[in-house]
Amino acid sequence: MANVKHILDTIKVDNEFKALIAKSDGENVAVTYKGAEMTLSAALAQIATSVSDIPTGENVDAKISAAIDELIGGAPETYDTLKEIAEYILNNQDVMSTLNNAIGSKVDKEEGKGLSAEDFTAALKAKLEALPEITSADVENWNNKADKSTATATSAGLMSAEDKTRLDGLRGVRYGTEPPADMQNGELFVRVVSET
Repeated sequence: MANVKHILDTIKVDNEFKALIAKSDGENVAVTYKGAEMTLSAALAQIATSVSDIPTGENVDAKISAAIDELIGGAPETYDTLKEIAEYILNNQDVMSTLNNAIGSKVDKEEGKGLSAEDFTAALKAKLEALPEITSADVENWNNKADKSTATATSAGLMSAEDKTRLDGLRGVRYGTEPPADMQNGELFVRVVSET
């Protein structure tokens, strides 16, 4: 059936061609619709479904309104059309020029760096770069300038001899109800008294 293009087409009667009309219930006529062979009635049913899915005037209006609302995005009524925005830009060229200049001269953000209120000038950078490099030999020389010997009661070192003597004289603080018999010179005793 798929190779049959016409079931009934024309007939010649009395040397004249006459057009024929074939009637069918749709179930016995094969057609190809959307690349698939099916009965005429099945194809017509699919076409009817497709036509019913086409948006009506109300649905189209609703979709257009929703798209416009999304485009406007809650802009104030004064600037909710392209014409109003264009007029604002034309009427405020000086503001736009100032903004464009500010954008053009902005400092680009660099990864790992931040901006602060303190400006690090080229002069300060030059001073920093002019500082001499400190080597490990410089550190060693500096460390050798200080006396690192340990202080004793008779000779100064990392502290004066007087401070060392005073520090050695401190023994600590002890407390109780009676002074202990083994108190050392320089120890301080605090008597604890309980009140009843």
